[in-house]
Amino acid sequence: MNYLSRSLCKVNNFVWTNCLNASGRWYPQPEYELSKHRTRTPHPGIHRRTRCIVIDNSALGKEANNSGKLAYCIHVYKHGKRPKHMPHATLGDKILVAVQGQMRKAYVLGANTHVHYRKHGIPSTDTNNIALLDEEGNPLGNRIIAPIPAHLLKNRDKTQMSKILALATKYI
Repeated sequence: MNYLSRSLCKVNNFVWTNCLNASGRWYPQPEYELSKHRTRTPHPGIHRRTRCIVIDNSALGKEANNSGKLAYCIHVYKHGKRPKHMPHATLGDKILVAVQGQMRKAYVLGANTHVHYRKHGIPSTDTNNIALLDEEGNPLGNRIIAPIPAHLLKNRDKTQMSKILALATKYI
């Protein structure tokens, strides 16, 4: 009987130590469990407060990327299935971003979408990439540094997007 009570105490201690490490679950979890401390659910695209990397060679974009204060999305110019208060931007959508204290419009040229929201044939990048526009809608830079998805070539009929596609040299 003494052996049985000792072994039960060992099992109980094991369960309690694993319960403390297992992100609030009462049952034991393995140590290699992914995203123990996730604070937000995965999103299908770019929305408000999403950080973006400027991939054109404009002075404003270079300054933002080098300073560590990346551009972030303020508004998404998109009407679709999502409610107006929280639409998600995908490839080729126009967004309003804040860069170094300035508000600029930009096109999304690469989106880091979660694995559950990826679509077949549309590449997902590791970062959220944008190209900045000036007040007239022309690109701020004169070259796109990173490769952009070839899926965007279907938007050549839009004048602003065709100007950005003309600056790109690499397509994936």
